Amino acid sequence: MQPPCPYHEQQHSGNEFGWTDSSDSDQSAEDYDGDLDMDASSKDALDLHALLARHGPILRANHANVAIQREYWNNCAIAYLLNYRKFSVRHLQHIIDTAWRVRGNVTVVGRDSYYFILHFDVPNDLVYICEEGLWAVEGALLILERWRANLVLHGLQLNFVSLWVQLHGLQLEYQYPNLAIQMGHMLGVYERIDWDAHIPRNIRFMRIRVRMNPWLPLIAGFMLRLDDGSRVWIQCRYERIHKVCTKCGMIGPLPALQDKITSR
Repeated sequence: MQPPCPYHEQQHSGNEFGWTDSSDSDQSAEDYDGDLDMDASSKDALDLHALLARHGPILRANHANVAIQREYWNNCAIAYLLNYRKFSVRHLQHIIDTAWRVRGNVTVVGRDSYYFILHFDVPNDLVYICEEGLWAVEGALLILERWRANLVLHGLQLNFVSLWVQLHGLQLEYQYPNLAIQMGHMLGVYERIDWDAHIPRNIRFMRIRVRMNPWLPLIAGFMLRLDDGSRVWIQCRYERIHKVCTKCGMIGPLPALQDKITSR
């Protein structure tokens, strides 16, 4: 039996990430640079505030004003940094300005713990960046999803990510879409396949997009039984995943992040 992994031996419940309101904190005399952390806030105090709020008066927002605000937020994405490190707003902005090749400007609006809000000047850039799935950022993973109306940030849950998976080791006659789709269903929730029947084509591996739970171990591969009775090993290579725990197969290392989630 394998020894427990020291990085991922603790399990969290619900994959829920708490959000706090900066208005509940004492303001510092220093200028706010967009990187204020609320990790030191008392959970009991936050729960008390929530209970009081539920018994408060009811207020209706002006629909016209909300519609004006949504014109801005409709061009935004919510980004989650899946890593044990925290990036400042300035640092992530520098990475985006340097590495991303997009038509317009992308602005990091703000940060709360591991969550960021990104604003895109060009709507097509927003669609492209979100549809490409997760992004590798200095060894960490940045997961993006388009902002949605009436989204409550403190209720966000990261339950799945979409990954491009390369299937290596397939014999040529076994490189056909139906078999790759079957493999995708075994890995997670199959989404689509990158396949071109025209010649010349890629014969090194097959490529599928699969929706997976980021808090579960990745499947390194599986055995495929051939028609002659023999078995071959099919290796799964996950694009843009640069750090995987060699003991348990989980994306990481995430010790600090998982300890925080477990304690909540």
